[in-house]
Amino acid sequence: MIDAPVKAKKSKTKKEEVEALSLEERAEVRSQLLSDVELFLSGGGEVTKIDNNVRADPPRKPSMSYGSTPI
Repeated sequence: MIDAPVKAKKSKTKKEEVEALSLEERAEVRSQLLSDVELFLSGGGEVTKIDNNVRADPPRKPSMSYGSTPI
């Protein structure tokens, strides 16, 4: 039996995937996005602008639970 080394497929990050797109693919993605936005807006949807300082998960006070559980 021949044992050939198996190369693990390296998964690309989102940044690497975006950088790998050609100019034609980027133009296609842009046109698809524009048509999706136009369809959303024509269907009665609306876009609201959110301030830069608004967070979806506001910071919480840290909990002091270190060492509170028995061994």
